[in-house]
Amino acid sequence: MTPLGSDTRFVDVLPLGLWQANCYVLGDLEAGRAVVVDPGQDGGSAVRRLLDERRVAAEAILLTHGHLDHVWAVPELAEALDVPVLLHPEDRWLWDDPAAGLGLDPVLLRRELGLDWDPPTERLEALGDGQRLAFAGLPLEVRHTPGHTPGSSVFLLTDVGGAEPLLLSGDLLFAGSVGRTDLPRGSEATQWASLRRCILPLEDRTRVAPGHGPQTTIGAERTTNPFLLAIS
Repeated sequence: MTPLGSDTRFVDVLPLGLWQANCYVLGDLEAGRAVVVDPGQDGGSAVRRLLDERRVAAEAILLTHGHLDHVWAVPELAEALDVPVLLHPEDRWLWDDPAAGLGLDPVLLRRELGLDWDPPTERLEALGDGQRLAFAGLPLEVRHTPGHTPGSSVFLLTDVGGAEPLLLSGDLLFAGSVGRTDLPRGSEATQWASLRRCILPLEDRTRVAPGHGPQTTIGAERTTNPFLLAIS
């Protein structure tokens, strides 16, 4: 558990499934509340176990984008936790058919990976650029960052009691790299624009919690990430 500016606020990470996609659980122990971000493959039991250990109740599931490795456990968790699911509407096509994000037929998805996708669409709510969320008492700002997918978004937490700001960067920015744009509806040019608009202006001390791999900082990426160096 990593504190978020106080002894009671926290962020936990669970690398999940075949793709080791990072699922984050942010919350406040004193308030007994939490929010879940990107629950991927095998996330159902892992997230519920973590919530039980922390003795917090989830208020929502947030999705940085609609790729399968980040949404796999959403149907199970949304029903079990009785919470809404927030996704940018430009990724609704992936919610309806996650196999499309991999260029696969849904039948192949069921046969090869054993996933019979049945999303709880009645729980789906739209994220918007600049929207401010307050789940678990944590002030999260939504920034729409298309490129990896049309609806990719990041979540920025700045008011954390004097601690470093935290960016949940999804698959936009990684330690030493950026998200791929060669999958269906990806756009390299749009991703460069998102990086310039939403990443380069951030403070160097901002911690980056990416969709895959280890955490980093904006300062470290600004000086060493070849993709950011190319557009700086």
